[in-house]
Amino acid sequence: MQLGIGMPSHISHVPGPSTVQWARRAEQRGFAGLATIDRLVYESLDSIVALSAAAGATSEIGLITNVLLAPLYPAALLAKQLATIADVSGDRLIVGLGVGNRTDDYAAVGVDFRRRGRVLDETVGLLGEAWRAAPVTGDKALCPRPVRIPVLFGGRSEATMRRVVTMGNGWSAGALRDYDNQASFADRARAAWQEAGRSGQPLVHASVNFAFGDEDTVRLGREHLQRYYGFRPDYAALNVADMLTTPEDAAATVRAYRDLGFDGLVFHSCVTGVDQVDRLADAVL
Repeated sequence: MQLGIGMPSHISHVPGPSTVQWARRAEQRGFAGLATIDRLVYESLDSIVALSAAAGATSEIGLITNVLLAPLYPAALLAKQLATIADVSGDRLIVGLGVGNRTDDYAAVGVDFRRRGRVLDETVGLLGEAWRAAPVTGDKALCPRPVRIPVLFGGRSEATMRRVVTMGNGWSAGALRDYDNQASFADRARAAWQEAGRSGQPLVHASVNFAFGDEDTVRLGREHLQRYYGFRPDYAALNVADMLTTPEDAAATVRAYRDLGFDGLVFHSCVTGVDQVDRLADAVL
């Protein structure tokens, strides 16, 4: 199982230069991937730009959107941006896609929140064409050459299952350590994959939130989760309670997901200090 670390780009008022520092340190310490979380109406950094900066600051570590809210973006523009990251980074990109639950994100870009699932399906169709360097309008392609970008879908709905099996390469589970339900959905995805006649197995990734350090650091991490998910107080409380606070918790989480047969696990930091990279590496690598 490959272990990744999320950059702090989604944390409110994060210092911009920390993104590059974080990326370089994560690669030095041997993490398999760097991930971003997507959100628009929040005092955070743009996830695609942050991932681009990370791509330029590194040479080998994987790059992951976990997850990107695809319906917020014009499909052709998104296709070109992601293809560019994949191309310039040497095909290090894995794209996790989802729809999110924030109505203000959709209002800000003028996309109908109620149609977000349909828009995602339409977007994914265009992404596939664009990444094959096929013309998507007229006789010109968006990309200079084909790129291979694995696509994972976030969520637990039946629509998510359909997308995983018919349109993607796998599933990206949420950040709560609900092991029984995570394992159940993963098993269903594997079974549906086989029933659809697809070769191999779907990729199955998970994520978890963490903040390691003294009491103030842990408090700041929990306050971040409370703010970030404040639009859903019950869900925010679950994330606060589930946040990892010790190296022992992190190591146990790795063992649990490895035993469930997951292919990847991303640790999302809830504080911005680059020391979190070293603290996590010491715990799980």
